This record gives sequence, structure tokens and C-alpha cells, in this order.
Amino acid sequence: MTRRIGVVILSMLVLAGCGKRDDGTETNDSGNPASVRSESAGEVVGAAAAAVPTKLGDAAYPLAGLTWVKGDPVTIAPGKVYVVEFWATWCPPCRDSIPHLTELQAKYGDRVVFVGVSNEDVATVKPFVANLGDQMAYTVAVDTAGKVGNGYMTAFGQRGIPTAFIVDAEGRVVWLGHPMGDLETVLDRVLAGTYTIPG
Repeated sequence: MTRRIGVVILSMLVLAGCGKRDDGTETNDSGNPASVRSESAGEVVGAAAAAVPTKLGDAAYPLAGLTWVKGDPVTIAPGKVYVVEFWATWCPPCRDSIPHLTELQAKYGDRVVFVGVSNEDVATVKPFVANLGDQMAYTVAVDTAGKVGNGYMTAFGQRGIPTAFIVDAEGRVVWLGHPMGDLETVLDRVLAGTYTIPG
């Protein structure tokens, strides 16, 4: 009986995403994807000159000020669909999502640009990504300043990773959630022009 309870608790933690790190970095506490930084919403607005989205349907925050560790720099532009996913090397559910995101990048090809964004330092992320090679076959960037994390994670009140955001061909954030959740289903509908933004 005790073993069964332990398995149930472990399963819940894996499904929920990452918790709190030893360094105090906040991560998910409810199964919802989570905060890369801990700045308040007030600090987010002052963090950059770019407009910070506040709801689905708002213009996506630019992918500026990032250090690109795999692939070419990405600029969100009309006509292309993007998946911006926040993750960390220390987060087991994030690592579990990497093969799925790689499969989706292969499936959608140049119709969707996948970008993984970590707030860790380059010295941690770069060798991790290099070691994975083709197993992590999408663009990866580091957000040491935290501005992009603030423009997505904090702006949308997300406190757990991994969290993915879909930016449609009009440059709007239209969906957010766990990359192992409805991401593929929603992408199919976004690309087909049949997706309706909730709310």
C-alpha cells in the first residue's frame, strides 16, 4: 500500500512539472506551466520597451536579447507560426518534452518554428544541447536577462515549466500550455485556420 501511494505521488509530480529548485527559482505548483523569473507584473512592464501581452490574442513579445545556442536567431514575423517553449536542463518534465518537440518540428517543417528558451547560463545550456545533438532538433536560446521570460511566463501568470506558447501567423499569442498536452492538436487547427482563441 505504501509503495502504491509513493508511485501515485511520484506520478503526480512528473505530470505537474517542475517544482522549486534549491536556488529558490519558482516553478510549477499546480500542474500549470511556470515562471522562469520571479519578478512581479509591475516590474515586467518596465523591463523592456516592447509591449507585454496580457491576454491571449495580444501581440507576442519579441525574442530579443537572447543568446542563441542552437540554430539561427529567430524574429517573430507575420506569416509564420511559432512555438516558444520555456524549459530548463534541471527539469525532468522539460527533458521528457524534448523528443516530442523534436518530432513536432520534423512534422511541421518550415511551417512552424520551434524555439526552446532557458533562463540558465550559457555554460550550462550549451553543452547540454550539444550533447543531445539531433535529439533536440530545434532552435534553442538562453534568456539570462529574463526579459523574454517576463514577456511570456510572468505576463501570463505561469509558474511551472515546461510551458509552450503558440504564436500565430498574425504574431499573436493564441495558446499556452504543457508541450505534452494539446500543443499538436492546437497547432493543426492554427495552421488550418480553424482555431478560435479562447475567451
